[in-house]
Amino acid sequence: MLFSATTKILTRLLRGSVRGFALFFGVFSALNIIVSRFGTARAEDIWWIQFDYLPSPIVAMLSALLAVTLICYALKPGMSLVRKIVTTSVCMVYAVFALVNVLEYYSLLSSGAFTTRFPVPFSLFIVIGFIFMGIVAWTLNERRSSLLEFSLMMMFAALGVLLFPLVQIYTFGSTDYSRPADVAIVFGARAFPDGRLSTSLRARVDRSIELYHDGLVPKLLFTGGIDADGVNEPEMMRAYAIAHGVNPDNIIIDQYGNDTDLSARNTVPMLHEMQATRVLAVSQNYHLPRIKMAYRAEGANVLTVPAYSDYFIPGTHRNLTRETFAFWGYWLRSGVRDLRAP
Repeated sequence: MLFSATTKILTRLLRGSVRGFALFFGVFSALNIIVSRFGTARAEDIWWIQFDYLPSPIVAMLSALLAVTLICYALKPGMSLVRKIVTTSVCMVYAVFALVNVLEYYSLLSSGAFTTRFPVPFSLFIVIGFIFMGIVAWTLNERRSSLLEFSLMMMFAALGVLLFPLVQIYTFGSTDYSRPADVAIVFGARAFPDGRLSTSLRARVDRSIELYHDGLVPKLLFTGGIDADGVNEPEMMRAYAIAHGVNPDNIIIDQYGNDTDLSARNTVPMLHEMQATRVLAVSQNYHLPRIKMAYRAEGANVLTVPAYSDYFIPGTHRNLTRETFAFWGYWLRSGVRDLRAP
């Protein structure tokens, strides 16, 4: 009897967790469909799966089928045979597409197209997760759904909201796309009145100086704001770079980039003016997903370069927490901006 009760609890836990992640991905896909259909056709599906090789109508159909199927499964897990077949099939089809992304990732990695300190693509988690989701949807098909299971579903959906940006930080954020480019944009952080750069800012500027001396970029664009104590972050970055051998004529500054959104908005016209077609963006790995979104919202593409350091950067855990919520803030703001654009 104890074994039976334990099995029942574990089954509830398993199905509740899977339903939670199904609800998260279903809602996420539905919101992307709304933006791509009624906005400027710039969906954010790239953050978890890519269909570059498929025509847009097929992608839209697949996305809609996934959103409806997963949301229905999450809210009503007891399914007829037809629904079981459809739900399981959709999960497996998406697992296959994600597997294609995994193979492309490792092919590019082996060819030297990019480097990384975390050689695991986000799509690999999708492959494993969707196979598991399909198996659970097919096998654990009890029609009754208890309050415990519903609570678990909501808890794991919320967990998906937290885990999604964190996994992006350690997968996408750790990927280094360094290559010859027209300019490297370096994002500001705390600087001090005595001319010292904070450890995070020094790591960013040091990485851009490496790119410059390695001949990958002829120009550096420093963007940041003026702190409450009057410290001009870009000017401090400029002085540091000059002291480390960068020609002053090859430095451009934007001193009105008080946040990532403003930096993107301010620097995109500068990029157009200098006719820059390939741009590197340098910052810590936790910041890079948000940078990518900010530039995509401005209709520009940047190649991200993580700024690693051999020294400890205080506040890293605090920054990770902040970026988890900032990721969704920028994602929502980007979507709203797309919907208003037409």
